[in-house]
Formats: sequence, structure tokens, C-alpha cells
Amino acid sequence: MEIPPGAEALEVVRLDRQADPWGPTAGGTTVGVWTGAEAAGALALVASLPPGEPARCFTPTWGLRAHDAELNHLYDVTPCFSCNRVLLTGPAVPEQLGRSHGFDGESPAAQALLSLFRACEEIPAVVPAGRMSALPQPVLDLPGTGGLHLRPWEPDDAPALIRAGLEPDIRHWNRTDRFTLAEAEKRIARYGRRWETEKAAAWAVAPAAGGQALGLIGLADLDLHGGSGEIMYWLLPAGRGSRVMTEAVTSVTRWAFAELGLHRVRITHSVANPASCRVALKAGYPLEGTMRGALLHADGWHDEHLHARLRTDGPPGADSH
Repeated sequence: MEIPPGAEALEVVRLDRQADPWGPTAGGTTVGVWTGAEAAGALALVASLPPGEPARCFTPTWGLRAHDAELNHLYDVTPCFSCNRVLLTGPAVPEQLGRSHGFDGESPAAQALLSLFRACEEIPAVVPAGRMSALPQPVLDLPGTGGLHLRPWEPDDAPALIRAGLEPDIRHWNRTDRFTLAEAEKRIARYGRRWETEKAAAWAVAPAAGGQALGLIGLADLDLHGGSGEIMYWLLPAGRGSRVMTEAVTSVTRWAFAELGLHRVRITHSVANPASCRVALKAGYPLEGTMRGALLHADGWHDEHLHARLRTDGPPGADSH
């Protein structure tokens, strides 16, 4: 990735999650200033980010505001380590450099850059770096679901991902991709890597006695430093019923609080998707409000419900029956 020349100082900005993520870093709080070798090293890491395929979320928490020797503003660098996209904007950015670039979030350069950002944070991490990757991904029981459990995804589950991409409701509400067999196998391998790099966790809803996945539940948009994450899920028709997803959400929530140590877990869904709303409420996630025009689906922008639980709310599921 090519960076404009001339930067002598970098403001390290902690971004406000309520601000426009596609806007300037002026919406954040300066938590550090890098000059000399520090600034050069950080920009070298940005420039060396290998290309990668970005996801859709773009919820950045960090930014760099670059200045010249006279402290004139040159440009902003805004990376999102959840979706692996970096924005390069500002008066010194020529049009040919482009604005949005995907990068490999699992690369050494990306991990080193994230470590530099985190070192500027004065508030201690809710979940220390390395805790999640040191844990084996657990198998979680789903009582009362007819013999189902949650386990890590396996290469033999690739047909389930292919079927999910062909289901109209899953494709609409989860914006799931269509996969070839090779693409599905590649995505499953990525699930494992994202656990190792502490970016997300994905479980297959599957028969405990053996068999292919019937659905997915994941803990995504992880901010371990800030102690939060978001649960997302889908079920193929063959897995629906018997409170399957309610039990899956309850099990993942219990693990996220008790074992991983998160403070807050949320669920968001379109207001036009009452089935997902019922799952959230039955799993003990109260409705906190409505986010207007929050997510673009195939038929346009949808308002979204925001549900959440705190670790201090007590055991998940205790107030949902």
C-alpha cells in the first residue's frame, strides 16, 4: 500500500464508535503522538500491509492523523482490524492511490500495527491479549435440542456452507456468500485462523453423535481490549425448532462471560426479522433500542434492533424461560 510522503508526526487517535466510521479521524480522541523513528516505523507497517479480502462491517477503533514538519494536516489512515479494511483520506492523498484498501489482518505487519495502537491505550485490557488464542475452542452442549452440540467447523462441513448460501432467508438476513466447494473449505480454514488471531469464534451447530453442520453461531467484531463482541447465527431448515438457536446463544454467551471474560455481548438484527428478535429475547438479551438505517440488505437499508447482555446481568438463560 503506497503512503503519501512528507509525514513527520502522527497523532494516534482512539475513534468514537458513534461517529461516522468513513469520516475523518477528527471524531476521536488523541491518545498519543509519534515522531521520528516511531512515526516512520508505524507508516512502514501500514505500507507493508499485504492485500487481503475485506469484510463488510468497518467499525474502526483506531486512526492515524499525519502532519508535516509545520504540523499541517496531510492525511488520515483509518484501519479496521475487524473487517481488514484501511481508509486513506485527506488533502495529500492523490486520487490514484485510492481510498479503501483490503489487507490481511492475520499478517505480521497487521498484528504489529495493532500492538502499537494498543500500547497507547491507558485503560487496561478487559481481556488480555493472548488469552483467547491460548484456550482450545470448546465443544458446548445444547440441552433439550435432540442431541445437538456446538463444535469447531471441520472441512467436511463445507456442503453446509454451500447450502446456506443457497437458502433465500439466510442469504437475505445474514448476507451470506454463495460458495463453491473450494471456497467453502477456504472459509472454514479461515474460521480456525480467526480464533488463533483472536478476531472471531465460529461454531458449527451439529449432531453430537456425528454428522455435518446444521447451522452456525459466531462471536464476531471482537474487541477483547474493550471487552465486547457480537453474536451472529443462522440455521438450515433441517436444524430449526426445539429452541436450538436459543440454547446455542445461551451457551456461547455463558462461555464468553465465564471463560473468555467479556464484559458486554450484543445481538443486532433487522427489525423486519422477528424470528431473530425472538431468539435474542428468549436467550435473555433485552432490547436496548433501534439503530436507524444501520445495515444495507439486498432490498435497501434496514433499521436494526440492538439487544445486549452484560457480564453482571447474571447467568444467561436464567431469565429467559
